[in-house]
Amino acid sequence: MTTENGNKITHEEFRKMNSEDKILNVASGFVPPRGRPQEKILNELLDKIEEDTPTRTLTIMRYLKVAAAVVIILLSVKMIPGLLFAQQVKTPNAEQQEIILPDGSEVILNSASKLKWNKRNFTDKRYLTLTGEAFFDVQKGNEFVIETKNGEVEILGTQLNVFSRGNEFWVSCLRGRVLVRHKDREEVITPGEMVRLDEEELQKSTSQTIENTASWKEGILHFEETKLSTIFAELERQFDVKILFSGNEERKATIDFSNKNLQEALDVVCIPMELKYEVDNDKITISEKK
Repeated sequence: MTTENGNKITHEEFRKMNSEDKILNVASGFVPPRGRPQEKILNELLDKIEEDTPTRTLTIMRYLKVAAAVVIILLSVKMIPGLLFAQQVKTPNAEQQEIILPDGSEVILNSASKLKWNKRNFTDKRYLTLTGEAFFDVQKGNEFVIETKNGEVEILGTQLNVFSRGNEFWVSCLRGRVLVRHKDREEVITPGEMVRLDEEELQKSTSQTIENTASWKEGILHFEETKLSTIFAELERQFDVKILFSGNEERKATIDFSNKNLQEALDVVCIPMELKYEVDNDKITISEKK
């Protein structure tokens, strides 16, 4: 058996590899089909490897079948050479992480979020995918594109905050200019402006306190006219707890709370909304006061 670099490996060496390395070796040496960006296929393959990581030892033939299944799902793309240069950072609940990209741009990744990019020739083609929320301080240079499930963000040198979870999507601009796309719609925002996805339409607005949209970096969560369902979901991520709410999740609140103290955060959210809560270890039950 031969690796991507042309070095031969024995079956015993192959057997000792972890599942991801086996798939990479089996699928090495191929290029993506025309018309499909290498970065998108790379991210699909990374996601598939995550989903299919086996929990027990498999035979060499079984790994070949796993690799073949990945190939079929990805339109017969067995391997992108750039896969070996893939970078991915995932944050668990209740944690944030600072990242310095190859071009010197800085990213702060919020809790329960994921950022992926290809470090090879990154300064020539600055392309990333984001799931969750992140703050970007981007160095000037070539086109910088952030792709999310809900839309695409294109910038040059700027500071911005991007939020994309489920069907919720919004982008705020703190410095520079930002182009936001969703399907065939696009909006350009400048400092003090933000754009939000609302019923498949991009809605632009202005805020005198745009910096608050990124205050989570300092441990302060800020919400303006936000549904309780969204606020409680953020509480779950920030404190790694499970919240069971029996009430009207469509109610909205404008509120700030710290991610340093759970009881304080619950008081700040629940008392003004006339809600009561009970804490049982990492499970919290919240209901309307009668």
